[in-house]
Amino acid sequence: MMTDMEEAEARELQLQIEKRDSKEVEFDFKVAVKKLAEGFLNQYQEQWEQTEKKLDEVKNKQETLLDQMQTENKKLQNVFDDVKLNETFQMIKVSQGKLISMKKEMVSIHERTFRLKKRASRLQQIIQKEALNREQQREQELRREQELIGKPAIS
Repeated sequence: MMTDMEEAEARELQLQIEKRDSKEVEFDFKVAVKKLAEGFLNQYQEQWEQTEKKLDEVKNKQETLLDQMQTENKKLQNVFDDVKLNETFQMIKVSQGKLISMKKEMVSIHERTFRLKKRASRLQQIIQKEALNREQQREQELRREQELIGKPAIS
């Protein structure tokens, strides 16, 4: 059998072996985790970089568009804020309404003038006919009078 001393040494030796095994397992585990992480990163690294580049491009384009939109909004706001321009537009609306009413009135006046000219022409024709008829009646009356006035007898 073994002596106490040998048993203690055996236990100590066994403890050292167990510690060494646990360190190796721990060391192997750390190495494995590190290698797995590197492999995983290497496999997807390129895709992530391409995606990041595309996202940067989209971000830059969006910033450019946002700047352009803000510039256009400022321009539009300046136009809307311009009081003189608004007054001019109001005056244009009023003037346009006046112009339309003037056109309607001119058309109405033209129609009335046309009808009056037509009526005046007919009245003038009637007056001329009456004057011609009166002239013809006078001539007939003169002829009758001359007929009634006897002709001198020829002896």
